[in-house]
Amino acid sequence: MPERNSPFQHQPCHRRKDKGKKSDQYHHYVPRFILRRYQVGPVRSKAERRRFFRKTGVDPEYVHYWDVAQGTLDVRPIGQVFGTQNLYRDCKNTENVNAIEQKLSMLEGRAAAVIGNLHTALPTNKFSVKRRQLEDLRKFLFIMQYRNVAIKDSYFDEDLNPRMGKCIMHYRQTHGFETPVEAWLGTLQYYLDNSHSQIMTQAAEITDKYGLEYMKKILRGHTSGTEIENLPAISYQSNCGNKYTCIWQAAEGEEFVLTHNGFGLWEGIINGLPCLHDVFVVSPHVVIVFRHKATLQLGINMPAPIVTSALVQIEQPPPEVEYRGCSIFPGQDTCTKMETYRSSKQAEEDVFHFDVKRLTATETMLVNHVFLDNVLHDGSITFASKACMLRTARTYLNPLYFQRNRKVPDFIKLLEDTL
Repeated sequence: MPERNSPFQHQPCHRRKDKGKKSDQYHHYVPRFILRRYQVGPVRSKAERRRFFRKTGVDPEYVHYWDVAQGTLDVRPIGQVFGTQNLYRDCKNTENVNAIEQKLSMLEGRAAAVIGNLHTALPTNKFSVKRRQLEDLRKFLFIMQYRNVAIKDSYFDEDLNPRMGKCIMHYRQTHGFETPVEAWLGTLQYYLDNSHSQIMTQAAEITDKYGLEYMKKILRGHTSGTEIENLPAISYQSNCGNKYTCIWQAAEGEEFVLTHNGFGLWEGIINGLPCLHDVFVVSPHVVIVFRHKATLQLGINMPAPIVTSALVQIEQPPPEVEYRGCSIFPGQDTCTKMETYRSSKQAEEDVFHFDVKRLTATETMLVNHVFLDNVLHDGSITFASKACMLRTARTYLNPLYFQRNRKVPDFIKLLEDTL
């Protein structure tokens, strides 16, 4: 039975028959505000899009779209790509089954503003952002990585995750989740109902209680972890607490491709564990990368982690932090004390100063190579410029690189036929 007052309580779906169709929604796993940066033709304001649609009944927003399974290259409406129908209905809320989407849209709006400010700052190669705004961006990107179709069915399936099997079973039983999808949806609700600071503080309290080394053993599957009170908070901390943010800009005249899984692709292995990098394409010109802090040990006089990665050679240090009223981070005795400061009013005025890393053409291709390598047989690719896409696809076939995607030659022919 679920615990009383558990933040994860969730009930099986019993939908009202008269509410189903009216509440159907197409949920994008790549946000529309990202897709608009790849748009074919002029970008219209929200008011202009509404007027155009009311007048013509046609969606005025389109992108280039390679459908791998169908072997087609065409132009498709943004409203019909990179998404799925009713990805996360809040089935326990019979009055508003799309409540989760509405909560996510508020967070998305704040993250979109940060990404917009980043693009405005690109000519300076510098970007500064306050702590809460950066936390909103980190949280939004984490949630977007978590809320995809593949994870929905597999993340909390103990049979598909034997390393964390006992921990997953305990978590589902404790909170009354009968299926992996219910656990996924309830956890998504938890992430949206709690701020970044609240989640990180809850995780810090658990880490201080059991010790950092024990938490590492749980995440590596070396112990069951059934005593952990809040598994989602620990998962969130392992990403947002163990990785720092990098901002990479494509080389002059080059672009980043956007694949069906390119908004939160995992790359690289560190000490036998996946996810050295989390890579998010936010426009043809910019990717945001979460990089494991252990990479900072590479090349210094101490035991270095064992790393396998195509992207680790692209160097970028963490941002410089300007702390409000002090020159160094205040209070580092415990994880809880660190998060107490970070959640304080004073910390809201901390500013993170990023150097935007301008990649070379070779480095830009390394990033695109990773994306193309991971396109699935039923996947898709969007791009801004056909000329850049053709050049990227041809470079991908360079015999010096190992290629896993055997469909690229077909893609090249389609591009050549339309130029």
